[in-house]
Amino acid sequence: MNLKTAYLGIELKNPLIVSSCPLTSSVDGVKDLAAAGAGAVVVRSIFEEQIRAETEQMDEALAAYGTGAALDYLGADMGMRLGPEKYVDTIRAIRKAVTIPVIASINCIASANWVTFARKIEAAGADALELNVYDIPQSPDESSNAVEARHLALVQAVRAEVKLPITIKLSPYYTNTLAFARQLDRAGINGMVLFNRFIQPDIDIDNESLVYEVNLSREQDLLLPLRWVAILRDLVRRDIAISGGVHTCASVIKGLLAGANAVYLCSALYHNDNHGRVIGDMLTGLETWMSHKGHADITAFRGAMRERILGDADGFERAHYFKLLSSQHG
Repeated sequence: MNLKTAYLGIELKNPLIVSSCPLTSSVDGVKDLAAAGAGAVVVRSIFEEQIRAETEQMDEALAAYGTGAALDYLGADMGMRLGPEKYVDTIRAIRKAVTIPVIASINCIASANWVTFARKIEAAGADALELNVYDIPQSPDESSNAVEARHLALVQAVRAEVKLPITIKLSPYYTNTLAFARQLDRAGINGMVLFNRFIQPDIDIDNESLVYEVNLSREQDLLLPLRWVAILRDLVRRDIAISGGVHTCASVIKGLLAGANAVYLCSALYHNDNHGRVIGDMLTGLETWMSHKGHADITAFRGAMRERILGDADGFERAHYFKLLSSQHG
């Protein structure tokens, strides 16, 4: 079977992309994933706060020498100008070590801080750039329109500075995901990822303290992004990747049927330490299913279960919700 697909204008040998995680933070880790059969990788995200913390001592040292105009100029946003070099070096090394596409990832909020960094990532040879918008508004006075405008400004600022394909990893918490996705589409992005999973802190009731743990996804978590991929597929021109709850070959097939161009993997690789087996089983299962269904390639069935094919009464939108509840409580 032909498992090739295209995502962000880049040809992938198969639709499986390992998302940003510790497994993609080093050259050796990415080489292992490439050998296991991954179609592409997203290098582990770098955070604005991380860069500033790493360069705090540099800022303090500069400040100790006085406040002359020259030193003020040198110290201005030094962290953002010099701090990312380690990450850029990693991108460059990974790009040289593997043949599969390498997508850089930055977790950012302020657009002005990241334009220069985006240029450096492009120069390092990354095949694409993922903007991971992990943003929880802190002020009750900030409207949903203001939040969306801030995110849109980030995308537009980076788009204006680089030719690199850009994808944005969205959260499911926008007031109107349809409208915002259309705005991003018009802003010139190349793709979007549905959805970002926020790390949720818990409470230790014995110590009365917060507990921070990595919450791996479950198979049922696929249902939310699956629904939105199917709804958005005919409403945006850009590529869509599905993320969250992809644990089996069936998850991969469902994402493609809904209209996804690619499928992100992460938690499934942590549930089983044998990454090669996880990826291999998904690819083998996909080929077997395609052969059984008579599909020679992915384009033959991609989007076959998207919303506009099914229709409002039977698909992913509101009408099926009413039908289900009314039949159960008739």
